[in-house]
Amino acid sequence: MLWVSTFIFAILFIVEVAENQTLTVSALIGLLNITALIIFIILYKKFINPANIKRFVVYFFVGQLAVYIVTNIVNYDLVKMKPIHDVIRNDTTVVKKSNGDTTQVTVSPKKKPNVSVGFSNTQEKKGDPTQIIFVFFVFILVFRLTRTEIIQFSALSLLLPLITELIFYQSILSSALIPNLIICGFLFASALFVEYRRKKKFEGDYDYMHSKHYERLRMKKELEYAQQIQLSMLPPGETTVNGIEISARSIPATEVGGDYYDYFKIDDNKTGIFICDVSGHGVASALLLSGLRSSMLIIMEDTLNPKEIFIKLNRMIRKTQPRKMFVTAVFAIIDSEKNSCELFNAGHLPPFKISGNSNELYKIKKHGITLGAMDNLGMDRVTGESQEVTISFNKGDKLVLFTDGVNEAQDKNRNEFGLDNTEAYLAANTHKNPKEIIDGLITEVNKFTGNKIQNDDLTILALERIN
Repeated sequence: MLWVSTFIFAILFIVEVAENQTLTVSALIGLLNITALIIFIILYKKFINPANIKRFVVYFFVGQLAVYIVTNIVNYDLVKMKPIHDVIRNDTTVVKKSNGDTTQVTVSPKKKPNVSVGFSNTQEKKGDPTQIIFVFFVFILVFRLTRTEIIQFSALSLLLPLITELIFYQSILSSALIPNLIICGFLFASALFVEYRRKKKFEGDYDYMHSKHYERLRMKKELEYAQQIQLSMLPPGETTVNGIEISARSIPATEVGGDYYDYFKIDDNKTGIFICDVSGHGVASALLLSGLRSSMLIIMEDTLNPKEIFIKLNRMIRKTQPRKMFVTAVFAIIDSEKNSCELFNAGHLPPFKISGNSNELYKIKKHGITLGAMDNLGMDRVTGESQEVTISFNKGDKLVLFTDGVNEAQDKNRNEFGLDNTEAYLAANTHKNPKEIIDGLITEVNKFTGNKIQNDDLTILALERIN
């Protein structure tokens, strides 16, 4: 568009200079316009982007129209200052001598013919308004404009030049007026037709793509609904229960995830803590997770012993799910009266305890078998010992639990964040409260991965006994 505009206005500049044999004011305006266009061509990428290209077309169109109108006004002022050409001079007497005889001949100078058609005899018309109107109608045909914009720009291109002619020259009559307006009408109709065809093609392509991907779009919408339901099952991320300050964050890798956490008040002294991770992520994991949560709530009506709860959950998974579906989980009950924490780990990552007195970090390594892996869950296969763990939990102590979305987070080279980095972060931040610990750990993971799209669900639960 810029190159074509520069070429057209360069032609007009050359014609103007050749016609007047000098650099007139209107030619100078044209030269400045050409210079501005060339500068804009050079700096095009610095100013134009997909977000503002439409606005630029409007500014360009109106600006070039303004240049023409200013040039036409300048031409009018120059015409007014020119001497009147049709003034009749006095007769001139010429005396000729032929063979000694003198003959007196009176010669009247020729009147300069009035070339103006429909204009005042005291003004000389310069140019034809329909020429510039034709140029702008070509622009309208080339630009990708909407129907409304085509009509608006066409009205501007037609009316402004003609109004200028009427104001400054009192007429718009020209031998080329009718033919040029017919051509402009044809260009206008062509622009509307092209816009109509382009719109119909877009609508056809849209309908085709929509029908082609309708099922995928429907599934995406269903998953979004499922995500809202799943997130609504999670308790608030920050709360205090029985003098225990709890903070938690769960970030699914897809619309729905396989991670879940929960906490609940058992009585005035006991608080239950639960976190689990279903193998994989996505719809299958989310469905198993939903059944697991419902079953756990029913089981807890009969018993609050972590070991017995997990034995029954394991039985439910073994009977209802394919053998490839597994669940790792930790269930803990904190007793404020006994200053203890009774914990059962079913194949989950080891929780970390932070001592409130010494700020030391302890890893609770003992764990049982993953839910869904085997029928016998509660006893160690070698020693036959129970996998339950009871630790002291006094005022100021903290407990941190997380899923493998933390330690298995990968950078661009597929290196994992790892348990060592997780433990090192916790050891360096034992003085922080639960929310600060979670926020800081997530920040460390994102810094390690370079904010790479996560491959697995990530859940962290941290708590501190404040009473």
